[in-house]
Amino acid sequence: MKKLLVVLSLFLITATVSFGQFKRQREYSGFFDTYYYRGPLTFTLGAGMTTYRGDLTEGFGTNGLSFGMSVGANYKLWPHLVFGAELSYLNFQSNDFKPERNASFVAHGYELQAYGRLYLIDEIVRIAPDRKKESHYTFCKPYIHLGVGAMMFNSTTTINNAAVSNVELKSPSTIALAIPAGFGLQFTITQRSSLCVEYVYRFTTTDYLDNLTYSGSRNDGYGTFQCKFQFAPSAPKRKKKLSLPPPAQYDGPKGTDTWKTKKKEEQQNNARPQEEYVPENTDGDGENTDENIDGEQTEEEQVPEEPVEEEVAPE
Repeated sequence: MKKLLVVLSLFLITATVSFGQFKRQREYSGFFDTYYYRGPLTFTLGAGMTTYRGDLTEGFGTNGLSFGMSVGANYKLWPHLVFGAELSYLNFQSNDFKPERNASFVAHGYELQAYGRLYLIDEIVRIAPDRKKESHYTFCKPYIHLGVGAMMFNSTTTINNAAVSNVELKSPSTIALAIPAGFGLQFTITQRSSLCVEYVYRFTTTDYLDNLTYSGSRNDGYGTFQCKFQFAPSAPKRKKKLSLPPPAQYDGPKGTDTWKTKKKEEQQNNARPQEEYVPENTDGDGENTDENIDGEQTEEEQVPEEPVEEEVAPE
């Protein structure tokens, strides 16, 4: 058990360090057609209640409530999408809903999961010169949680039945796969901190979480209702104000060019061939207008010839 906990802890630390090399930076997403801030690394610390659903409960009631806590880290890779890893300690307990069986169980376990969050609302950053707009941090952002994990647990079940006098069943440590799925709300406190309230239910591959298996029973499941404090130490403390120079005077047709058209015009200008250099004192064909190509003098440069007096023969 201790060895597995060490492995799980090393996995979480490795994931945290690998994510830590990425800092908050502005990126462009072609799929979402927007600029966004990637990152930063965010640490999470949560605590709350656990719910159990198995052979000793009927539906989702208050019969199987207990407690749990978690620690983890996540990182924003693309707009609306955050990925992370989390290590949780979970405690379970429940009394049998059937008095004739009069059973109860207590269990505890450790869970490691890798998860993704899909935020239904997210910040969008535009940096076009004609519509420079950087949205403020959204106060409340709903999200959907989905992941995959593994759980190591052991449980102790007590059967207080007159026919079977006080039997305790202890299970060895067992490992089961879990598929977490749920939803939550993230509330912004500051640019570095936020608070998440979420409920995540786990579908498992085991029917021995309560150490009991009755005829026709299905695999056990459990959920967590937690409040998580999130902190990003590398995020900026305050939102930077964007200062723009005064716009240049524009006398053309009315309308707004988006950053796409601006980018397209730049690409077209870069694709045009460069104009040939034409020296001064030349016409448009590149011919020198000051000198005649054949070396003949112009009218201004020609020196008028002196008149030659003709000799007249005597009569």
